[in-house]
Amino acid sequence: MTDAPSPLVRALIAHPVLAAPAYPAPEHGPTGPGKLFTAWLLEALAAGVPDAQVLTLATVDAEGRPDARVLVLRDVELPAAAWHFWTEPESPKARQFAARPDAALTVYWPRHGRQVRLRGPVRPSPGCATPSPALHCYALHAAEAEFWQAGPDRHHLRRRHTRTPSGWTDTGWTDARLPG
Repeated sequence: MTDAPSPLVRALIAHPVLAAPAYPAPEHGPTGPGKLFTAWLLEALAAGVPDAQVLTLATVDAEGRPDARVLVLRDVELPAAAWHFWTEPESPKARQFAARPDAALTVYWPRHGRQVRLRGPVRPSPGCATPSPALHCYALHAAEAEFWQAGPDRHHLRRRHTRTPSGWTDTGWTDARLPG
């Protein structure tokens, strides 16, 4: 015999997910993860999406335990495909970068039904200006980038970029239909 779902479970099941009547259609251009990300971010900012520049950064500590926090994007360096942010050099995340530089950034813009996932090493970025000597600039240098565009009929699209020695591979938009 199973117990009845809790009020929380019932509320979560009843709450619509990706239920907008329409989302923007992904464009065929621009190419490259930095350019596509920047185009999407500029669209979100122009549409007044709150906190469009806020990302979730995931790292691992010295013992291999995952850690995540929200931070503010400060710049995207297009040729290097590097996402810049500030932190104190003695912060837990800066200590984690020093021990294990691989990290991930995720951003989700619900109004547009868009998500971007980035993975790669984080390195200090000394050429990036900060408002205080107590802050240092770091950059995640994407080795992988995934763009996800929701569809109201659950016919979602995904586009993956992987860095190679000669540039980027690009899957183009592929079907990512979810059941339900």
